[in-house]
Amino acid sequence: MTYIAPCIADPDKIRLFAEMSTDIGEVMPYLNAVMKNATYNKNGPNLTFMKEFRLVTLYPRKITMAKALNTTDAWQVLSWIKDMINDVHERRDSITPDHELRSRPTALQIYGWLPKTNCKDCGELTCLAFAVKLLLGQKSIEQCSPLFSPEHAERREAMLEIVAAIGYEVPEKLGSQD
Repeated sequence: MTYIAPCIADPDKIRLFAEMSTDIGEVMPYLNAVMKNATYNKNGPNLTFMKEFRLVTLYPRKITMAKALNTTDAWQVLSWIKDMINDVHERRDSITPDHELRSRPTALQIYGWLPKTNCKDCGELTCLAFAVKLLLGQKSIEQCSPLFSPEHAERREAMLEIVAAIGYEVPEKLGSQD
C-alpha cells in the first residue's frame, strides 16, 4: 500500500492505493473474461469491480480501493486479488480473453426494472433511492418485496440478472422463483 486516507464516500472506512510488483496489463482481458461483474476499459486499461461493498479498480501496475474497513481488511482483499490474478494467469491458456468494453448499469437503469411502487418496504422513501443503494451495495434485492409478487415475475428475472451482473450474489432461493 502506498497511500491510505479516509474514504470520501464513507468516512468510517478507508481508501487506498497499492502498487503491484508486476505489470498485469496482458492479464486484464483474461480477468475480464472470468469476472462477469467487472467494468472493463481496454483503453485505460483498467478493470473495476465490487468486492462485497468495496470498490476496486485494477490498473496494469496499481490497485485502488474504496470503502475498505481498515488496513487489515485492505490487506486481506489485496491478498485475494493477488491470488485471483495469479490463478487467472496460470489458467490463461484455457480462457478466451475478452476485450469487450463493459460498463455497470446506472441507478436509473436499475430503477427502470423495479416495480416503482414507492412502497417503502425496503426502508427507502422511493424506488429510485432503493436503486441507488442497491447499486452501491447498501441494499439487497430481496428487500424489494413487490418485486417478488407474481405480477412482477418478468421484472424480477431481469433484476436478478442485473444484480448478478454487477457482482452481487443472488441467493439461490431467489434465483429459483416461479
